[in-house]
This record gives sequence, C-alpha cells and structure tokens, in this order.
Amino acid sequence: MSDRSRQFPSRLRPMAISLLLVSAAMLTACGGSSGSGDEHEHTDIDTAGRLALFDTDASQLKVLDLDNSEVLASMAMDGEAPSLYASPGNRYAVAIQRGDDLVSFVDGGLYTEDHGDHMHDYAETPSMLSLTLNDHKPTHYSSGEGEGVVFFDGGEAASSKVTVFSDATLGSGATVASLPLDNNMHGVAKMIDGHLFVTYRDSSITDTTLPAAVERYHLDGSDFEFEERYSQACPRLHGAAANAHSLGFGCSDGVLVIDLHEAGYPATKLDNPESLAEGSRIGTVVANHDVEELVGIAGDRLFVIHPESTTEVYHELELGEGVSRLAQGFTTHGEVFYVLGDDGDLRLFDPASDWALMTTAELMDAPGEGDTLAVTTSAAQERLFVLHNQSVIEVDTTDGDIVRTINLGFSASAIAWLGLAEAGHDHDHEEEHSH
Repeated sequence: MSDRSRQFPSRLRPMAISLLLVSAAMLTACGGSSGSGDEHEHTDIDTAGRLALFDTDASQLKVLDLDNSEVLASMAMDGEAPSLYASPGNRYAVAIQRGDDLVSFVDGGLYTEDHGDHMHDYAETPSMLSLTLNDHKPTHYSSGEGEGVVFFDGGEAASSKVTVFSDATLGSGATVASLPLDNNMHGVAKMIDGHLFVTYRDSSITDTTLPAAVERYHLDGSDFEFEERYSQACPRLHGAAANAHSLGFGCSDGVLVIDLHEAGYPATKLDNPESLAEGSRIGTVVANHDVEELVGIAGDRLFVIHPESTTEVYHELELGEGVSRLAQGFTTHGEVFYVLGDDGDLRLFDPASDWALMTTAELMDAPGEGDTLAVTTSAAQERLFVLHNQSVIEVDTTDGDIVRTINLGFSASAIAWLGLAEAGHDHDHEEEHSH
C-alpha cells in the first residue's frame, strides 16, 4: 500500500522559500573550501520549530511554521484521520492510520547533521517519505532514546509484529529491525539500551487479546535474539512506560516493574493501590527519562508510583472534585507534569517538589462533546501546545501563562511538534495509543 502515501505538490509561502535559500547558502558555505584552514563552528538556526497537523476537512497533513504561523506544506492523506507523533529525534512526523493498516512518515524539514568538525542545522521544505509500514492494525507507538517502536496488533488472520526505526534509518528509507510474534494481541513494546521488552500472550488465553506476560530480546545486527520470558504474571496487560531506572507495565492486579539498572533486568510486582475499587486497575503508565517516579492512571485517577519505596509506593494527584482528565504527560525533561481537565483548565505539577501543584491555567471553557483536543510539547523550549478545534494555544510551562493563540483557519484532529531539540535532549514517551 505504499502507493497510498505518494508525495503531493506543496504550496510554498514566502517564508518557506527564504528558509530554503538560507539552507542552500549554508550548504554552499559548508561544502566549499576557503583554504584558510579555519575550523567550522556549529551553524545554528534559531527557530521555535514546526507543528504537524491533520486538516480533517481537506484530508491533508499540514506542517505549520511556529516562527510565523504559516503553513509550509500540505500533503494529502487518504483514509481515516491519523494519529500523529514525533520521531525520536523530532525530525519526522509518524502518522498512524490503524484502520488502514498504514504508518506513514513526513519529514518536517528541521534537522541537524554532524559534519565531523562542526554541527550544522538545516531548515528545508517538509515532504512525505516514500517509506510506509503496512502490517495489520498499528496501534501502540513509543519513542525513547534513539528508536521509535510501532506495535501492530494483528488480528484473527495476522499475528502481531513489532517494527523499530530511528531518524537515521528513516532518512535512508529503512527501519532498524522487525520482530514477528507468535499470535495476535493488543500489546506494546519498548526499546531500551539495545533490548526490546515486548508483551506475550499464550495461545491458551482465548477470552481476551490482552497479553499476560513480558519477554526480553536483544538486538543482534538486524535481528532480535530471545533472552527471557519473565515469570511474574501481568494479567490483562495494558500500558507501559520507562524512565532511566524502571520500566512499568499496567496489569489488572497491579504494576509489573522491571529494574533497568540491575544486571539481568529483574522484575518485581506491585499490588494495586489500596484505594482502588474492586475491578479498577491501572491501564495507562506515563514516564519521563529524567523523573524517578512513574505515573499510573486508573480511569480519571492518577497515581505517582515510587517503585523502590519501602513506605509509600503510591500517592494520588488531586485534580479537583468532578474533574476528568482529557490529556496528560511530561514536558521534555520532566520539569513539569501536565493534566488537561474536562473543565478546560491545565494543571501543572512539579515532580522535583514532591509533585506539588504549581499552577492551574484557565485555557478555555469546558469543552463540549464535539470539540477536538490534543496536546504536544516542544523539545526546544518550555512550551506546550494545546490543539482546540481550529486553534492552537501555546502555553509557557514554567508559569502556565498563555503565550499566544494561533488561529489555524481549518479544523484539525491531531498535532505533533517537530524541530531542533535543545542540546542534551534525551526523552522517553509513555505508550501512545492509536484507535
């Protein structure tokens, strides 16, 4: 189905043309030899980045320049409205169309190359890649360290599959590796330090497609080699996320935690929070590489998880009476954990200060049933972008102030930030779900 993701002509705004001219000039300067013997220095481009957005009325993926709020390129996408995510290096948009068995990639045009004696930033016109992934029901996407992972659920006639890629392999039209699994399941996989942690469903489980165990593989060239299936059960597993120390999986009876620092990556099992009602469970896990705790989500309740604590493993974040969550996550380096509530308010918590509530920003009136909401964060600034129907609200996450509201002029259903990450950027996202 790769012919479904052909490149379409783009309408270039004046700013887009100027960016191309700047990029071409930089290439000329970098490729030429002055004979002076002077060493190159890092060539920086000062930009707030770009937003990938899906225009639902036009069925187009659009890339918007945050420096001038102009659309740089529009690319047609047939089929269902995609879920949008950023690649590990934030150069590419990952567009997942689960019902169409399709994963497409768009080059956002902002990237950095290592030229040996200096680093060089580029700003080019966004474009659709010819590479697509076409396995059955792509559902979970995760991004961490240098790799992105797509988990294909499969179905009655197709087994699950895991495909791993990096920004470098996408640039050459390839992936890192794939792992076909024995049967279908609604699973998840995480790539950490050369190891793939992936869910397992025994064929004897027939009452659900949710897995009940975790396996570990290591990458050997372009193949995955099996290492271990963990003995600790995780019935009806759903949700996974990792920080620098721990990898957590949500189970119907608690949370399975794998220690990423200990030799052999041992696992332990945490019981559910005592305050959870019978039949409730943690089904989503959120994490950030730079934050020691995990966050487990059970419905509209959010629990900070301290995996190594001997006294208080869980403590609950309070959203306010009657408030339901619409979106949540960490900023790039974990300085802030945000929760967007159904009252239209954005709550900002400080993980470094015992998860204290920093501020509550009133972004909008309580959204209605027909409203579209989505959130993405910048890897270059302490900024958060909230998509609300035909507008994007930019928030300064250091204080909750609204920086500006961008009027799109079209209805959008998905958003992802693309651009040049600040130095030292190394992130890990929670599992992200495409339905």
